[in-house]
Amino acid sequence: MNKKFRGSLFLSLAVLFSVHVYAQQSESDKQGPPVVLSEIQFTPLEVGNSDLLPAEAVDSLTQTDSQRAPAPPLTQVYIYAVGSSNCNWEYITNGQNSTVCNHGGALLRAVVREIGYGGEGIAWINGSLLPSSARYLTESICVVGGSYVFPCPAAGYTIVGWMKYYKLDGYQSGTFKYQNTSLNSPWNTMFTQIRIQ
Repeated sequence: MNKKFRGSLFLSLAVLFSVHVYAQQSESDKQGPPVVLSEIQFTPLEVGNSDLLPAEAVDSLTQTDSQRAPAPPLTQVYIYAVGSSNCNWEYITNGQNSTVCNHGGALLRAVVREIGYGGEGIAWINGSLLPSSARYLTESICVVGGSYVFPCPAAGYTIVGWMKYYKLDGYQSGTFKYQNTSLNSPWNTMFTQIRIQ
C-alpha cells in the first residue's frame, strides 16, 4: 500500500510540474522578445535613382529569437522617412509633426512603417486621395536578434509589419496623411501625418 501511495504521489507531482512548465512557455510566446529599431540607411535619392532601396542593416542578421505568436493586430503606424531631390532622406522621429528640411525638386517620397497586420491602407497628399499605384514598394519587417529589420533577411522569420513606400512626385510641399485598419481584433484604425515643407 505504501508503494501505491508513493507511485500516485510521484505521478501527481510529475503532472503538476509539467503543466506549470507548459504555462510558462505559453506566456513567453505571447510576449515575444524585446524589440528595438535597427538602423537602416536608404540609398541616396537622385533623379537617376527613382526607386528607393534600403541598404544593409547595421545589426548582424543572426536568427536568435523567433516569433511564434499569431498575426499581431496593428499597433504602430508612423512616417519613417521623407525624401526628395532637394534634401535627400530625412528620417522622422516619433512625434515629429513637420519635416525640418525644405523638400522639393523632381522627386518626393514618403515611407510609412506599420507594426502589426493592417489592410492596404489609404494615403493622401494635400487632401487628395492617392491612387494605389502611388505605393511603389512594400517590404516586410521581421524581428531579428531583438531588432526590427527590413526587408526580412531570409525564410524562417516571422513578418511583424510592413514598410510602405509612396511616390509623391509633382508635389513640392504639403501634408501627407496615411491610415490603416487592423485585419484582426480589435480591428482598430490608426492614422499618421506629416507636414512636408
